[in-house]
Amino acid sequence: MRQGPAALSDATATGPNLTWPMYNKCKKWEHYNPNPYFGGIIVYIGRKSVFVGVVALMILGMVMGYSYTLLTEMFQEEERIGNEKPQVNKAGALSDSFEPLAAVKPSQTTSQETTFIFERTYKSCGHNSISYRSATAEEAGLSKEQIESIYSSWAIKEFSPSIVWLCEEVDGYCPNHYIVKEKDGCIAIYRPLEDGQGFYLVHQTNIDTAFLSADIQERIKEGWVVDSLEQVEQLMESWDS
Repeated sequence: MRQGPAALSDATATGPNLTWPMYNKCKKWEHYNPNPYFGGIIVYIGRKSVFVGVVALMILGMVMGYSYTLLTEMFQEEERIGNEKPQVNKAGALSDSFEPLAAVKPSQTTSQETTFIFERTYKSCGHNSISYRSATAEEAGLSKEQIESIYSSWAIKEFSPSIVWLCEEVDGYCPNHYIVKEKDGCIAIYRPLEDGQGFYLVHQTNIDTAFLSADIQERIKEGWVVDSLEQVEQLMESWDS
């Protein structure tokens, strides 16, 4: 075995070729690759992988940016629609912000085609009377509150543009009854007014009340209520005989 510089020279001659590409690129290998073409392929594949990775990252960034913009627009649109919806409180009623819309509903009023119904109940006899008529010119175009103000003694049973139904209770007898009273010393026949506020004269007789018994005179003085005209005629015949 050679010693000294000659041995070093031989080792150098038989050692790895420092000009080989893979030896220069990968000096950490314990055994270098004797095939330079295969080493070139590995370097090419490595560079291509880096390029593909960079392109993939760029595409991923573009997709994420577009997705973020699209989601932001969707959230803003949903928030705008949510703000336009009527707010409902815990009691289930619409909030104050929606009240102006509820006030748009038009109020009902009467017209000259409205039918007025007047129903009266007479306390003394328990009978009812109903009359109908069309609205007058003064009653057209009125609201429910205005009708209540005009007919303060009446209760509104129904109110609509087509019908106004009013009810009233009257102290007294209905107009279907006759009232026998004294007038100028003689017997007179009256009938109650429809509103119960008094009577009107139907017939004046010549029968003098002075010739009647005391109890009959007392009943006539108070007002003798008779249900029909036939009963009035029977009384007149009995007193005139």
